[in-house]
Amino acid sequence: MRIKVCGLKTREAVEQAAALPIDYVGFVFAKSKRQVTAEQARDLLADLPRSFQAVGVFVDAAMDDLLFTAETAGLDVLQLHGEESPAFCRELRERSGRAVWKAWGVRGDHGDQQVAEYADAVDAVLLDNARGGTGQTFSWTSIPALAASLPGVPLFVAGGLHPGNVEELISRYRPDGIDVSSGVESDGVKDPEKITDFVMRARKAQ
Repeated sequence: MRIKVCGLKTREAVEQAAALPIDYVGFVFAKSKRQVTAEQARDLLADLPRSFQAVGVFVDAAMDDLLFTAETAGLDVLQLHGEESPAFCRELRERSGRAVWKAWGVRGDHGDQQVAEYADAVDAVLLDNARGGTGQTFSWTSIPALAASLPGVPLFVAGGLHPGNVEELISRYRPDGIDVSSGVESDGVKDPEKITDFVMRARKAQ
């Protein structure tokens, strides 16, 4: 199982996360209190041993902007949270030469079946609350049906994860990956103790 810590803004937070057994660090390039520029992300990653991959989070960004940011920041993965179509995802993957993940806001209704359209267009699907970025969980009981709609596509779970619930998620639903941001913050700032606690609990539950 893969672990991503997202929304990093300081060198200290990046170094602390990278010292843990995680797989990805995430940077938000969409409008957000956690937003960074391509140049800032590049500097945050500079000279760090890359035992992890760097993920960029975007919302309806133009193709040229995505390609520029990926190259400038040194990203390995492009994570899309907007209305990007499967065709757009395919083109981005081809032109960037990088992995492309698509976030899917889980609604718990028949509309969720449309996620199957991304099965051959992306390298992973990230399941989140339908509103995204709220720090709230979605109904995890939807996970098995969504997994069945995406055979062979890795599924990450995000939205409302924190040290107190990550073990339950993993033990019950066994996602391919998990993504945490606000759940390891204190007063809107990444908390080293919470990040460590989250990662250790997640690894223990595997």
